[in-house]
Amino acid sequence: MTLTLRKIALKLRGEPFFLITLAATLAVSVFARPHASAINWSVISILFAQMLVCAAFEECALLSSLASWIVGVFRTPKTLGFAMVLLTGVLAMFVTNDIALLTVVPVTISISKLTGRGPRILVVLETISANLFSAMTPFGNPQNLYLYSYFNIPAPEFFNTMLPFGALGIALLLLSVPLLCRGGCYNAERAPFVTKNRRLLIAAAAVFVVNILSVLRVVDYRIALALAAVVFLALAPRLFKSVDYVLLLTFILFFLFTDALTSIPSVRAFFGGLLGSKASVLLASAALSQIISNVPAAVVLSGFTGQYGALLLGVSAGGLGTLIASLASLISYKLYVRAFPDEARAYLKAFHALNAAFLAILLAALTVVLVL
Repeated sequence: MTLTLRKIALKLRGEPFFLITLAATLAVSVFARPHASAINWSVISILFAQMLVCAAFEECALLSSLASWIVGVFRTPKTLGFAMVLLTGVLAMFVTNDIALLTVVPVTISISKLTGRGPRILVVLETISANLFSAMTPFGNPQNLYLYSYFNIPAPEFFNTMLPFGALGIALLLLSVPLLCRGGCYNAERAPFVTKNRRLLIAAAAVFVVNILSVLRVVDYRIALALAAVVFLALAPRLFKSVDYVLLLTFILFFLFTDALTSIPSVRAFFGGLLGSKASVLLASAALSQIISNVPAAVVLSGFTGQYGALLLGVSAGGLGTLIASLASLISYKLYVRAFPDEARAYLKAFHALNAAFLAILLAALTVVLVL
């Protein structure tokens, strides 16, 4: 085995979720062959470009400068918690939960290095915020966009369905912040923005704007990808080493796994007989999301039910729970563990405890509403 292959093997040994996803994809491929056309290259391209942008922002000291300014304004863990959680949520409503976390979590990590206080709970709350707030708009996450288009849901009906869910989830989230984000004032003065490499910073900001426009489907994602590739190859090719290629491969495997799974006749027959009521659609979609994530769950179940309101609510609530229930959650986990490699187990423990609590409360409330 060559030195390069050894490095790859050692890298993959530290990527359990990639290995699990790879094993699951290979297992279902025995029964049905996945198709390359199932891969959503738009999602992969947008994530790739955003990783490059975040690496550029970090190199230009934008994130550390922003962190210094934020800590100077929000002087306690509670006020900082409210600010970061709400910022994440509002971004997620308009630029998707994935992009919101790719943008905010690196800033949160920079803040933690400045204050000397671990960001574990705050990153978990930001992840929950991204998943909850994004459920409130048709373009806030991939499953909403898919179901909104697939069922041709009228906009007023969509908002009437999702706003009560979002209001309850956000209320729980805002109640959690003062309980979980505690401590005395930070010993930091408000600092001015001090950045470097102005040329790279301006170019990265332009790529960021175009990438966001591609999320909103104003610009074709291939144009955004080409711009990112040209800009960073010309100005900072070293940044390509900062991209988390394993995470991108994990996303690709998720798409292939879903395609193969939905092609198995027995799987299709099982779900066809399971979804007889609104409550069963809600609970089945939330449960399936825990195993294959909520985007594939929405795709799988949409072919077996016309109860799109219950399906929307189920996959939205189902984005909470396990780490793979929402691919956005996997992004924040990877960002956190890259910065704090020794805290993976502690992060997962906090993540699953909080997500399980949110999921249980929301599912109980939604089930009562749908049954009544």
